[in-house]
Amino acid sequence: MKLEKDLYAIDKTLLVQAGETISRKTLQRVAALSGKITYVPIKDTWLMKDLVETFKDERYTNILYPPDINRKIVRSIARIRMPEKILSELAYLKTRSPYTYQHIMVIAILAGKVSFDHSLKNKYMHDLAVLLSLFHDLGKSRIPLSILDKPTPITIKERRILTSHPLIGYVLLHYYFGKDHKKYSFSSFQHHERLDGSGYPLGIKTLNKYSQLIGVVDALDALISERPYRRKPFSLRAAIDLLLDEAERGRFRKSLVRTLIIYSRRENPGAKIVIAQRGRDQAPLDNAYGKTARS
Repeated sequence: MKLEKDLYAIDKTLLVQAGETISRKTLQRVAALSGKITYVPIKDTWLMKDLVETFKDERYTNILYPPDINRKIVRSIARIRMPEKILSELAYLKTRSPYTYQHIMVIAILAGKVSFDHSLKNKYMHDLAVLLSLFHDLGKSRIPLSILDKPTPITIKERRILTSHPLIGYVLLHYYFGKDHKKYSFSSFQHHERLDGSGYPLGIKTLNKYSQLIGVVDALDALISERPYRRKPFSLRAAIDLLLDEAERGRFRKSLVRTLIIYSRRENPGAKIVIAQRGRDQAPLDNAYGKTARS
């Protein structure tokens, strides 16, 4: 795998040159560049305030219910510490691409909630689900805005650049976490992979549970958000219908999508659900999501 442009860290350190093959040896070299890592408690930063504000997002009124669960998520967030340089990356992303930044805030909150109901049985695992979500899209900070915000279908070349963001994030996290990168870098690298091998960047089928969780909530928020490439977003119902179709094709874990359905209905997470005939809501017209131009 290669990148088309030189990749620099937030502190201007050159990590990978354009056209350089990113091998295991390359990643080890990048991790060795990190030096001493300073960790910062999120609860003492502006990021904590932004995450708490995200609970007010009206699109997720049903899913972020009941309030006592939200308090558990806030406590989980308050326990998290992250490298100071990643905090700087998020500050940069907040200014450069407000949509991407807010999307990251939403994914962290959603992943935090779902983690309480899906095989993540202790505080460490809940906290890790939130932490990994906070930098899953870090690589988008290096993607041109002309591609991120393009209102029409992207070209094949632009798609190649856009789909490099998991790899970019993967390299950045090797630098920011140094020798501890194995615990944290996979979420960025795998969140667009799918269980049937149809995802990117590698098309693998074996995904860890954090990547599966982040992948589902990432797709949900992308569908129901206002974006330049469509006139109106998907409704929550239409988005979940699409995710359920994807799960039935083997791309997402069904239990994760079913949990989102339960949340949207404000039912008990342990409840058995009956799925009515889908298709009551349609995808928005003039939707360029996921489409590539012919040239």
